[in-house]
Order: sequence, then C-alpha cells, then structure tokens
Amino acid sequence: MKIVLNADDFGYSADTVRATIECFEYGLLTSATIQPGMPATDAAIAFALAHPEYSFGVHLTFVGDGVERPLSPATAVPTLVSGDGTLQRTRALRLRALARRVPADQIEREAIAQIEAVRGAGIPIDHVDSHRHMHKFGPFIAALRSVLPRFGIRRVRTVQDLYLARPFTSPTYWRGSAWRRRIMQDFITTDHFYMPTSAHDEDWQRLVGRLPSLPGHTLEVGVHPGREDEWRYREQAGLAPFVAAAVEAAHGLIGWREVGES
Repeated sequence: MKIVLNADDFGYSADTVRATIECFEYGLLTSATIQPGMPATDAAIAFALAHPEYSFGVHLTFVGDGVERPLSPATAVPTLVSGDGTLQRTRALRLRALARRVPADQIEREAIAQIEAVRGAGIPIDHVDSHRHMHKFGPFIAALRSVLPRFGIRRVRTVQDLYLARPFTSPTYWRGSAWRRRIMQDFITTDHFYMPTSAHDEDWQRLVGRLPSLPGHTLEVGVHPGREDEWRYREQAGLAPFVAAAVEAAHGLIGWREVGES
C-alpha cells in the first residue's frame, strides 16, 4: 500500500504549525493542507515555500467554532456565516447541506477566494480537502466540480471508509460509500481514507495489520498535529508508531501529488 500522511489545519494556530513542522522534520508526514485566513496561515505558507519536496493543498474552510471567518465578504456568502460574521457551526451547516439548502454559488465564491489566497502566495496546490469534511455533501461537491477545473486541481480527499471499530452512530459510516462514489466519479483520490480522530481511535497503528487485505493501492491518513489541545497531542503521539509499523511492513510513503500517477 502507498500511504499519504497528511496534516490538516496547517495554519490554524502557532501551536499546530509548530507541531506539523516537527512531524515533517521527523519523517512522519508527506503532505499538509493549508488553512487559509487563520492566525498562523502565513507561517504555514512560509514553510511550504521553503519545502517544495512535500505536497501541499488547501484545507477549504466553510464551518468553524467562532474563530474561522470567510475570505469573501460576509454579504457575498450569507448562508455560510453567522450573525457575528464568523463561519457557521458545523452541525448547522451540515443539516442545511443535507437538505440542499446551501447555494452552490456561495460555496464556489468562498472556495475560489481560499484557493486563490494559497496559490497567490506561490504554493503549487496538489489537492484539496475540507474542514470537518464538508466537501462530501451534495452542494459542496457540485461547487468543487465547477471550481477545481479552473485551477487545474484534480485531486480531492475521499470519505473515510476505514475504522478499527464500527461507529454505528456515524452518518458517514452508513452513507460514506455513496459519497465516495461521487468524489471518485469526478476527481482523483486515494482508494481509502482513515482519520483516527473521526474514528475515535487511540491505538491506531493496529490499522497496519489490515492493509494487506484491502483492495486498491493507496491510503490517506489524516491527522491534526498539536500540543496545546489534548486530542491533537494524542493523535500526534499515535503517528510515530503507525509510521514505524507501516515502514517495517514495507508500505511506501508518498505525497498527494503522486496519487493517481502510474
């Protein structure tokens, strides 16, 4: 199996940037997605510019926790913002997306603004994913179909399909296969995707033992390095044992730009 090791939220805070860089330096990451418009985005961009050997993408952000704001004027994306101008909370926008009550043109507008912000800084964009996995919902997929070809972006994260325990209460567990098919129809992606936080897994290097039985040849592992938040630190701590086990089992480590290449 060829494994992409991707850090999300690159730029979210000074702590996440420091931790992500540390993981790169220790050979625990091959890729990261830059989160535009955040307090440490400039530091993430500076690292990406200095390290073209790694793959970098855009962590498209349409929801938040009261900190994240759109790059577009709030009046141009009214469905995406709350009364204080910050991006909508995740649950609220997910429910609207499931009901197809999020206008695709507003998603397109914000996606363009975020991609242009990263590309305009001189970063080649190898792929995109999204904060809280919003791009798996219908209006967001429709927007990406329209926007990404304009920038020559062909690679998009798929929907999580690997779990160590079955999360019966997760909508993604039940509906993920349909969402994955939609992404695979239009974009290049990995055969599998795993994120320990989404799966609530702590001892996740055990996943390596499952890899030989999986169909396909590529896997993305998404993580959120950090030290100041316990959940980020716990996830970061699990990365080293996973990578060591994967390398020992002769799995290859690749960046996102190599996904889909023969």
